[in-house]
Amino acid sequence: MAETLRDRLQWQTSHGQIMDADRRYLLMRTDVLMGAFRELPPEARQQAFAALARSANQGGGASTRAYFQSLQGDVSALLNTMTAYSAELGWGVWSFSRDAQAHEIHLKVHNSPFAAGFGASDCPVCHPIAGILQTVGELALGQPASVQETCCSAQGHAHCEFHIHALPAPASQ
Repeated sequence: MAETLRDRLQWQTSHGQIMDADRRYLLMRTDVLMGAFRELPPEARQQAFAALARSANQGGGASTRAYFQSLQGDVSALLNTMTAYSAELGWGVWSFSRDAQAHEIHLKVHNSPFAAGFGASDCPVCHPIAGILQTVGELALGQPASVQETCCSAQGHAHCEFHIHALPAPASQ
């Protein structure tokens, strides 16, 4: 990773936007974003969280794929880039570990903005991170992947943890 994300971002204040190439970013308070989810009834909240994860997978996944391509498909460089860029964007401090034999990746996130913005919860709330990790997992593992947040600091844990594992290949017919 030759440059930081901050080096890449163009603060185009005359247009009211922050850009990385054709990707627009937004600076927003976490309590405002996550407060919207807290205001929803529990069943609607879960639907909205799932939609946020899918949206993060689509939009953030496009950024992740662009970074992976610019890194010539180097998985270690991608994980290092995601670690650095997530901190620069305020998405907490990320720490990846890989188990190549098991086709798994683990992520610990200290100081998740989503957990901090939501507050105490009986379930994990870091759905945007899970959405991004869907693409990270697929690129890093070379096949479809599943992501699960196994513990969340909103639940009182010291950090959030995510488990990414390769999905079994579909059976041939």
